[in-house]
Amino acid sequence: MAIDKFIPEVWSAGVTQSFLANQVVIPTLNTAFVGDVTRGNTVHIINATTPTIVDYAGAGRVINAADLADTEVLLNIDQEKAFSVNVDDVDKVQASSEFGPWIDSAGRALAEDAETYVIGRMLAQGTDGNTDGVEVDTAAKAKAAIRSLRTQLSSAKVPSGGRFMVVNPEMTDLLLDALSDASAAGTDQELRNGVVGRLYGFTMVESPLLSAGKPAAIAYHEAMVGWANQIDSLEALRNPTKFADIVRGLNVYGARVIKTEAVVHFVSDES
Repeated sequence: MAIDKFIPEVWSAGVTQSFLANQVVIPTLNTAFVGDVTRGNTVHIINATTPTIVDYAGAGRVINAADLADTEVLLNIDQEKAFSVNVDDVDKVQASSEFGPWIDSAGRALAEDAETYVIGRMLAQGTDGNTDGVEVDTAAKAKAAIRSLRTQLSSAKVPSGGRFMVVNPEMTDLLLDALSDASAAGTDQELRNGVVGRLYGFTMVESPLLSAGKPAAIAYHEAMVGWANQIDSLEALRNPTKFADIVRGLNVYGARVIKTEAVVHFVSDES
């Protein structure tokens, strides 16, 4: 049978590479927990609180140790997304190098699903930065929205290094209208892998998966959104109802905002 010559390791590696190549937001996140991924498990993330600084000289050079409190954030690996496709003849397609389109399409689909979930978590678990209900409909308002997000992160003492912002095409269009040359945007690089440029201390990436239809942006620190995933399995089996093989795979993942004040979103209010 054709199924006997299927090479899952080669196909799995290709799917993983395509999955990574089609990501825009996920590469900017905290991926320190990827090695902890197991279907259905929970990653416990400990956020230590900042200790109180006291005047040592004025205290007679005596200091009492304070108990450090901490807060725990749970990153649940609770998302299981799969694909399953019919391939007329697995070993023929694989041998002729025609598996490339299947690999790319599977990787793109998995990446879009994962990034949609991550952006949804950032919106749901982050902080609303547009509590005044501002409608962003001009270039000036778009720049003002980005400055507002910068101010909110700085006021929350979020480190200035490692700041990112994901914007949708509607917000990007307004910002590009406001920034007439590359020097204003802080970069002369071409749009590549979703990177628009740098503005007000943010590395900006563009994603159409964010609030389509109205200008929107999410400002965040790279360490404050946890992400973990694993292409858990890839297998082939004979389709019992037609003359074809089935190739299917499973992606297991989870995402969580670690500090809400370090993830602030600004979605235009068009009511």
